[in-house]
Amino acid sequence: MASAGCVTPSPALIVAPTPIEETTAIPAVRSAPSLRLRLLTLVALLAVALVGLGGLAVWQAHAETRRQAGERLLAAARAMAHRIDLEFARAEALLTGFAAQPGLAEGDAAAFLAAAGRLGPLPDGRVLALARMDAGQIANTAIGILPAPTPIPPALAEALASGGTAISNQYRGTLTGRPTVAVAIPLPALPDQPRHAIGLSLPGEAVAGAMGTDPLPQGAVAGLMDRRGIIISRSRDAAASIGQPAVAALVAAMAQAPEGVVDGIANRDGELSVIGFARAPVSGYGAAVAQPEAVFEAGLRDALARLLITALPVALIGLGIALLLGLRLRQALGALSGTREGAPLAEVEELARALAAADAARTATEAALRERTAWLEQAQRAAAIGTWWQDFTTGELRWSEAMFRLYGLDPATQGPPTLGLWRRHLLPEDRDAGIAAMETAKQTGRHEAEVRIRRADGAIRWIRASGAVDYAPDGTPLRLVGASHDVTDQRLLAQEREARMAEKDLLVQEMHHRVKNSLQLVQGLLLLQARSAADPALADKLREAAGRIVSIAAVHRRLYEGAPGVPQDVAEHLAALVEDLGRSIGSSGRGIDLQAEPGMRLSADRMAALGLLVTELATNALKHGAGRVSVRFTAEEDGALLVVQDEGPGFAADFDPTRASGLGMRVALAMTRQLHGVMQVLPGPGGRVEVRLPRPPDAA
Repeated sequence: MASAGCVTPSPALIVAPTPIEETTAIPAVRSAPSLRLRLLTLVALLAVALVGLGGLAVWQAHAETRRQAGERLLAAARAMAHRIDLEFARAEALLTGFAAQPGLAEGDAAAFLAAAGRLGPLPDGRVLALARMDAGQIANTAIGILPAPTPIPPALAEALASGGTAISNQYRGTLTGRPTVAVAIPLPALPDQPRHAIGLSLPGEAVAGAMGTDPLPQGAVAGLMDRRGIIISRSRDAAASIGQPAVAALVAAMAQAPEGVVDGIANRDGELSVIGFARAPVSGYGAAVAQPEAVFEAGLRDALARLLITALPVALIGLGIALLLGLRLRQALGALSGTREGAPLAEVEELARALAAADAARTATEAALRERTAWLEQAQRAAAIGTWWQDFTTGELRWSEAMFRLYGLDPATQGPPTLGLWRRHLLPEDRDAGIAAMETAKQTGRHEAEVRIRRADGAIRWIRASGAVDYAPDGTPLRLVGASHDVTDQRLLAQEREARMAEKDLLVQEMHHRVKNSLQLVQGLLLLQARSAADPALADKLREAAGRIVSIAAVHRRLYEGAPGVPQDVAEHLAALVEDLGRSIGSSGRGIDLQAEPGMRLSADRMAALGLLVTELATNALKHGAGRVSVRFTAEEDGALLVVQDEGPGFAADFDPTRASGLGMRVALAMTRQLHGVMQVLPGPGGRVEVRLPRPPDAA
């Protein structure tokens, strides 16, 4: 069997199909809302939705109006803050120009009054004063020379101590007692003289000019404050407000940001307002413009009232149309059902035709479904495939009819399948593996198993099962859907193929063994013949031939020890070959050094030629050279380079390998040609032979 999947079971998973009834009794319909009531409800919901959308639009328009009003209030506050700074800048410019008058730095009160007289009368009650910073005010344009120095206002004295232009907070005038602000600058200090300063006091009517003349928004009130939040001017009820602290919530907001818009704050008149505020960047004075919330609420109420007045007739008309349409539909449906007569409707007649077509399509679909179910069962039976389905939560198991036959059971008489029935058919030695595969599928989501079963008729068959698990959203495995296939024939074919491959490998090994024994026999015969030969030259030739047999045997053994048909690594093959040569050829203590780059692989026939080539060149070096023999094989971009060299005197300058009489050099040339290479013998000490080999198509 198998483990389960995310697929809804196909009709083939149902063991016994239920016959389709020709007629189905329709239960009596309980009392339900009428069509007319539903239409009225729909129209009412649409009307409410339209009113809601209209209300949302009105609210968004109201919010946009408030935003734009806030921007206007903020712009007005910025303008006031700019004007109060401009007023102080004018005062500073007047004082700076006046400070250049002669005699002021010495504190000459008469010179001060004479220079002030030349300025003419100052507007809006402004007063120009001369003060000695360690004593107090000594002269001003309102009184003249004071009989005794009058103390400088503390706020102005503290500001002048910094040595630059000073702007005071609001204070009560020393001489007038009226709310006043002042701008003062220190005069240049003369050696050994007390320091003096001149200042310009601005009464409330002078500061009020910074309020501007532009009309304020509807119901709005504007005000100016000093750095402490004390009101110095206000557009409404100014007499009672000047000198009083501003609303605490506004002062706190101005302490948090240099400008902005706040709402839900009551102004000094107790009205909840939207307030735009800004702080003058130079003087630090504050400006605020407040507009009552009632102005915005009145506009919102008017807009909502107009919306309701407009929507109510539309809703009533819609309800009336829905009522008439419901009556007409009721009559038409009564005529369709035959319970009463009524005027026909095109939509109802179209519905009747659609119902008839749907009934015909349902009948055809059911017939096609029965045909496909039978076809699927036949296909599963022919392919020896069965489908199954297991519910993990209830333990329910379903098999297709083909699944029953796969186990040699009759679906008509067997009864419903169970996990116990499936386990009983598993062979004991495969039972644990089959059960473990199903449990593993709950974690992995896939089920793959191949087990043996004993059919009801006693036959043993191999069954391969595959399936997938369907999980709940929380990761709990719900069900397993899969298919089982009889693979006994494939198993038998695989076993037969493995047996034939083993027989073939045995024959190949036997053949190699016989070849090896034959080569050893030939070598022994040649050596025996060499020992009995009377001619020493003939004996040398026979021993040389025996050596060739040893080389061929070494190459052959290394070739058949590799995997058949698989290219061999050149470095590994040459290392083993050199090891064999060192053991089999007497060299009077001489050795062979090999340097071969790993990675290049050659097929067996090319490797055999390369092995014989290396063997002959190394044997010649051992026989005719001196010292150790070096064999180096390196890969190049277009092929490989083989270098064999010893430590002897080397070849003569006129040595030509193609005319050599020795068998070894002729064999080496033959192997070079077989490999499509080029041999070069270098004269001089060392006996160096280079063979350049092209990269064959099958080289890796």
